[in-house]
Amino acid sequence: MLKLPQIIRIHFILLVILIFNYVLVQVTGFGLNIYLIDLLKSILYLTGIVLFFMNLRPFKIMATYYSLYVLTPTVWVIFYFTQSVLFGVLSYVLLTPVMPILPDYNDGNIKVYSDSKGFLVPCCRYHVSQDKLYVFEQIKGRVHIPDGVDFEKARIILKNDSALIYADTVYRAVMLPYTEETQDN
Repeated sequence: MLKLPQIIRIHFILLVILIFNYVLVQVTGFGLNIYLIDLLKSILYLTGIVLFFMNLRPFKIMATYYSLYVLTPTVWVIFYFTQSVLFGVLSYVLLTPVMPILPDYNDGNIKVYSDSKGFLVPCCRYHVSQDKLYVFEQIKGRVHIPDGVDFEKARIILKNDSALIYADTVYRAVMLPYTEETQDN
């Protein structure tokens, strides 16, 4: 059985790993595989919930931090049953860091993810990534497709400086570093 200091250590090591991965992806376009990230997020949330209940009696100030991990599913359940706009916005804000990012296209080596996440984000922006060493992914390029793509019928090929998406029309994802400036192009 894990003791409280071990669970705290696991929780904060996972938090540091996830924050470091986020910064690394934003700066270099290279990070951990998305399935590994989802597993680490799940363990982080489970340890947060366990630590919340372990810090209730006697009440410790850290319980307010750990309450975020209990508050998130509670708000979502309330939203699910009431369909309230307020709880919908709250559940979106609280669940965004935890939601799994599923690829729109996956052939085992090349993955295409939608960059359109959120309420007022424009449609049909994608980034293409390639698996590296089974646990890493590298963002290879970005593309904006005005009408969207049916990725079930699409074929993607990586070339020297771009990723070609063959659908009804051929789209070219330009190899650019993953930064906020290139995200809008």
